[in-house]
Amino acid sequence: MKTNLFIARLFGLQLLFLLFYGGSLFGQDITAPSCYGGNRLLRQFIMEEMVYPSRALESKTEGIVELSFIVKDDGSVANLKVLQKVSPEIDEEAKRIFRKILWYPATQLGKPVTFMHTFKIKFKIKKYLNHFESRDPAYYAFPFEPMDTGIIVYDRKETDQMPRPILSSLDRNISNFISRNLVYPDAAFKGNVSGTVNLNFVVEPSGRISNIEIKKGVGGGCTEEAIRVIKMIKWFPGIKDNLAVRTSLPIEITFDISKKTVGGSIPSPGQVQ
Repeated sequence: MKTNLFIARLFGLQLLFLLFYGGSLFGQDITAPSCYGGNRLLRQFIMEEMVYPSRALESKTEGIVELSFIVKDDGSVANLKVLQKVSPEIDEEAKRIFRKILWYPATQLGKPVTFMHTFKIKFKIKKYLNHFESRDPAYYAFPFEPMDTGIIVYDRKETDQMPRPILSSLDRNISNFISRNLVYPDAAFKGNVSGTVNLNFVVEPSGRISNIEIKKGVGGGCTEEAIRVIKMIKWFPGIKDNLAVRTSLPIEITFDISKKTVGGSIPSPGQVQ
């Protein structure tokens, strides 16, 4: 009886492992989870968001934190664990950064499935200091305090005050900023490419943006150019209950080859379903 129970439990664990790690009893491929915006933008966000623990800086502690987690079929994350530790302070910072990342779920035959995944965050002092010192100090100044330290992302309609771009006196609004800074990509111009790039992103309480999601792209380098310009903007964060909160925001950027113009706008809440 005990032998049969042991075999049943072992089989259950093996089946769970196969489901989580992408194997299949029937040889069906599973596409692993992916982060919003892709790996390149994620690496940039991690470096921008990272706050190297002071104790680790003083002791010159470096290393790679490896995390394991489950991405559920709705894209939510559970069971976050540290597989490879560096130090208590660095491990906590790695988890704090990780919790801000949004994920697309794994898919099997086109359907979302639950999947166990791993992720690494590197802490290297020289790289961190070089990046920090290369930025304008205003980039790291918080536009509003106090800030919500949670991970909930609010829809802009749920906030008491929606995010708004922080612009210089040269720009009256975001449309003017985009028109002044966006460059029609050569490949798109030569290829007679026009269209509207639809993006969605999270305005963090710090005023920086994360989790850029491409809702609709345009070829010829237009999507990449739209993302480049959006990342130039710092934002006054969304405010809820007198706290700066994480807020989801859409934006449309149009490339019009017939008029040789570019422009962009934030759709009003009523325009976005």
